[in-house]
Amino acid sequence: MIRLLSAGQYTDMPWKNGQGITREVCRYPQDGDYDWRISLATIREAGPFSAFPGYLRNISVLEGEGMFLTIDGQRSPLIAPFQALGFNGASTVSCEIIGGPLLDFNVIYREAEIRTTVEWSGAKEWLYEGGLRVLFNAGPALRVTVGGEPYTLNHYDSLLVDEPGNLVIHAEHSEARLARITLFSR
Repeated sequence: MIRLLSAGQYTDMPWKNGQGITREVCRYPQDGDYDWRISLATIREAGPFSAFPGYLRNISVLEGEGMFLTIDGQRSPLIAPFQALGFNGASTVSCEIIGGPLLDFNVIYREAEIRTTVEWSGAKEWLYEGGLRVLFNAGPALRVTVGGEPYTLNHYDSLLVDEPGNLVIHAEHSEARLARITLFSR
């Protein structure tokens, strides 16, 4: 399966703690409790994060100057744009944003069922190592070739690929910012 997800198709969902809205990029399964979810969220002010016991989380800043997270009483280094930070979903987490509202990118996955990698990169070839691969474009439009088939990813579009074959990412701009997520079943 290869599926292109347009940013205009993402679904708005309320935060568990009721303090904001998440735009859900994709999740599995679609209905009920999920094993994994990828989403975007605007953080307008400092405050607590929702708890997700049984899940691990990975967060990155897409827009804005950055943020600090305090996780179980320990303050993180500054999370600058396009740096991924992983933490336990059961942890007590609060955030302090720098310089105003920001947009973040979240990967959350069931610890007992899934293992994942999240990496930010530019244009390159992505070799197949198994699992579901999700490519999220946080930069200008670019082309991706999967098994010789071309796809165009506009700003904040995603491509899901769960079949063998290398992905070749053709970015014509030096501002290419791509989240490469691999999800493996345990």
